[in-house]
Amino acid sequence: MTSSAVAAFRRMEGFYAPASVDTPRSVQESFSALDFEVRFLALLAVSTLSATGLPSVSIGRSPGLGEWISQLRELRARLDGAGPGTTRHRVARAVSEALARYDQGILGAPPELRATKNLRDHVSHGGAIPLGLSPVVDALVREISDIIAACLSDAEVSLADDGSQELRPVFTWDEADVCLWPFMYVKPDGNWHVYSNFTGDKPNFLAFSASNYRCNPNNESLASSLRLLLKPKRKPQQPLEVFRAEVENDLNAFADVVCAPPQYFDHDHGFGYEWGKSVSEGTELRRDYFRLGPDGPEWQDEQDWVPYRVYLRKLANWPIVASRLRHQLDEIERQFAEEETKQLGWEPDVSTHREAHVLVTEYGGGNLRKKMFSQLIDDVDKDLGVETGQTQVFFVNGEAGIGKTRSMVKAARNRAQEVERNQGSVRGARPLFLYVRSTGRVLDDLDAAVDHAVALTQNLTAKRVKALCRNGLIALLIDGFDELLGGAAYSDAIDSLQDWLNALGGRGVLIVSARSSYYMNQYRSSVQRAGKTGNAAVRHSIAEVQRWTPDEIMSFLSDYGLPASRFERLPDGDRKLLGLPFFARAFAEMCRSGDYEETHANSPSFTDRLLNHYLVREERKLAYTADSGSGLLDREELRRTFEYVAEVMADSHEREIDSDDLELAAAMALGMSDVEELGDRDGLRERLQVLCGLATDSGTRGPTRFRFQHEVFFDNFLAGVAARHLHEQHVSAFYRLMSRSEWRAATVSGVVAAVDIALLIDALAGFRFTGTHPGAASHDTVAATNLGALWAEVIRTAAEMPGRPIVGATFTEPLDLSDTKVSDAALVDCRLESLTLPAGAGWRLRLDGTSIKKITAAAGQTNLTGLRGVRHKDLVELLFRPGRYYDRRPDILQALRTCGAEVIDAPEPSSADIPVRVEAARHYLKNLAEYAPSTLILKENHQPDDQRLKWTQAYDGEWKPFIDSLKRAGLGRLENFSAKGYKKIRLRLQFGPTSILDEESEDPQICSFWATVKG
Repeated sequence: MTSSAVAAFRRMEGFYAPASVDTPRSVQESFSALDFEVRFLALLAVSTLSATGLPSVSIGRSPGLGEWISQLRELRARLDGAGPGTTRHRVARAVSEALARYDQGILGAPPELRATKNLRDHVSHGGAIPLGLSPVVDALVREISDIIAACLSDAEVSLADDGSQELRPVFTWDEADVCLWPFMYVKPDGNWHVYSNFTGDKPNFLAFSASNYRCNPNNESLASSLRLLLKPKRKPQQPLEVFRAEVENDLNAFADVVCAPPQYFDHDHGFGYEWGKSVSEGTELRRDYFRLGPDGPEWQDEQDWVPYRVYLRKLANWPIVASRLRHQLDEIERQFAEEETKQLGWEPDVSTHREAHVLVTEYGGGNLRKKMFSQLIDDVDKDLGVETGQTQVFFVNGEAGIGKTRSMVKAARNRAQEVERNQGSVRGARPLFLYVRSTGRVLDDLDAAVDHAVALTQNLTAKRVKALCRNGLIALLIDGFDELLGGAAYSDAIDSLQDWLNALGGRGVLIVSARSSYYMNQYRSSVQRAGKTGNAAVRHSIAEVQRWTPDEIMSFLSDYGLPASRFERLPDGDRKLLGLPFFARAFAEMCRSGDYEETHANSPSFTDRLLNHYLVREERKLAYTADSGSGLLDREELRRTFEYVAEVMADSHEREIDSDDLELAAAMALGMSDVEELGDRDGLRERLQVLCGLATDSGTRGPTRFRFQHEVFFDNFLAGVAARHLHEQHVSAFYRLMSRSEWRAATVSGVVAAVDIALLIDALAGFRFTGTHPGAASHDTVAATNLGALWAEVIRTAAEMPGRPIVGATFTEPLDLSDTKVSDAALVDCRLESLTLPAGAGWRLRLDGTSIKKITAAAGQTNLTGLRGVRHKDLVELLFRPGRYYDRRPDILQALRTCGAEVIDAPEPSSADIPVRVEAARHYLKNLAEYAPSTLILKENHQPDDQRLKWTQAYDGEWKPFIDSLKRAGLGRLENFSAKGYKKIRLRLQFGPTSILDEESEDPQICSFWATVKG
């Protein structure tokens, strides 16, 4: 069966909005038809080359208009030289004439849009179409259509049947047959299909029928034949393919969910995507082009190639986002000031802003740097500006009241305002800082918190923020992360951030502020315990916010008109406390209002004065009854109410409670067995709702809830209820509270100050871990950490180690015994990050099942005979002040033995001569576990890019063999990544280093590794 080739072509072309001369196609419809025409002509030209026996050209796997035009230019040269009247000559002439007409451009268009592709790209990017161009573009399409029809005028079509449902079309001229299969096929019903692109390993075809416009034929013979004619598949590690995958990931974040996924196509410079962006009006259809330019990834705008980040800023509507975020941060600062006025009775702040100082260290404590908070932000900008291969996570730690929240809000607001003011500079705009805070309520995950933080922008979502973070345009500032996720942040601390770390893929910056250092310690512990590492590539740093110096305190007080003498007359403990900006402000406000009385020998501490001042204000807010003239709650009853409120919050891992819980706390404070008994105090239940010490928040989040105005009050009321339990001999309630919620320094010191030392030592020594009920492991971890903090404060206060063994405590902060009396002390089943030994001689410290990472001996200390039961394999560092430092296991063992310490895990004499390669592997893995990276950035010679990783150089020539052994065993892989400067490689561990350290593991990969290392 034969038919006219022209008729077949015209039939397909007719599906592109057939128009009469009087009603031309729209510009968009004309460009769709043009795409089809150049596609058809290119596939005809490739098929003609094959039919004449000439070397063919490979077709793109997802070609677009630009690539089809480039292909036609190459085909024109390949077809040139044929004699007149031949099929090859006909097709070559059609290609030349079509390209000539295409290159003439759009006559009558503005100069910058005259080139055909420029106008097409302008339209694809949503650009306005100049008046009168529809007939001009339609005329161009008609002319090229006529050129193709003239080429086909003498050809007939025949269909070869191979037994499948995909018939093979052949164009026949007098002297030659040109088979168009596998680029085109025809169904038995007569409908044609033309090659579109390859997705994965399957071809897609344009279909030309009334009911079907795309088709994925299930014909392996067709697919196999096509694969032989296509350009090679992109290799995953090639820079262009890495960039393409990143672009697709980013576009999916901004795409309208009701549209098809972004469609890839090749073009002569790089690649492009057709996709639908979600906008307020519905869907904006886009066609965007990308390439790897001389200075990095680029996108083509209406005029030129620009950095890819400019493209993302335009997608996000950058100045509008900045303006709305700034407005939101202004509102947060306004709320801070309003709460201080209404709930604390403070006047407006008259002081000038004083920037916080931070001490920044690496995860293991090295590379100490003191910075201003603004310099920390500068570091964030630098990390966002370059490809480092690792996501940078800063943990911002500090005591309650030290100013973490204010510093983060101010940094985010200042940056948003800067971007907003420079609206015309999208290309050079600096990154934004997205401030995400806990509102007191526990959320399911970080995505929910981010969605809440960006809701006002009306353009961003958590998914889009991930894309912007990944590309260095936004850094997350997460305030109170442990409170935000409640107990979930502790049960598996790494899991709370893992989704975001995986999504960032070794790029971007997260700044995480937790209410206590406990979250960071748990995070680090969970990283070290992890059996497998996931996809995250992370580098961690710790920024510890510092207290104000005395000079800074006096400078602040002078803003309030207070002389330095007011500060200098304070007791030593109070002077130190004023190093916390919240307490300095509270002191200044109390002095300004006349509520502060000069201290004397028996004066309460400033913390007690602040709490009493707070309670006095709250007491005044409760109405007096008409009958008795007395308050509904006296000051002591109100204190107990707040203490029970703090206990409920600790139990629930939230910083807000419902009104029902508030009433329950009041009933408990009054010794009532039932909340209904509150009715006996006429009006009390109603008046509880107006307590100013508890902030109300109804809005859209449900019923009224209450929270303390500042964490300082929570910490101290929690200390009060813990001490009350001990005073009232409710030891089991004390233990339960100690196991439920991590205690910060203020709570710990408050308990130790309020309870007789002997009574507290009895309680701590009598504590026993449960480990039997569901969730016991996380509760025991909390209890062990609180137990360690309490013991450390007892030791510091008494300047003496207790005579009873300390059992099961975890000391997350350094335990310094240098000025402590240690007669015959014992640490049993304890975990210590760092221990400083007693000075002098005559002390005795027994370690029974206790793990210590770092031990420091005092200056000149060479006699460690009092140190018994050391496990040297746990030690990462051994330091003898001022300068002797050991970090290799054999050296640590030798130094301990030389000084007379008892080491209980020393190897047997027969096994003492351990091969260097084995010791080196243990050393490297131990340090990898300590510093908690799942990845390391290496130079091309496999040496670490970070010169501060001195532990990698401890064994000459062993680092590279160690890397090779990890690779061979499948425990590590090397990844190339894009970075400016010299070539870099990312080493990614497939298993956690702690798991690899287990030489008795039954995992076949770990067994293979140690077999290789041990030879």
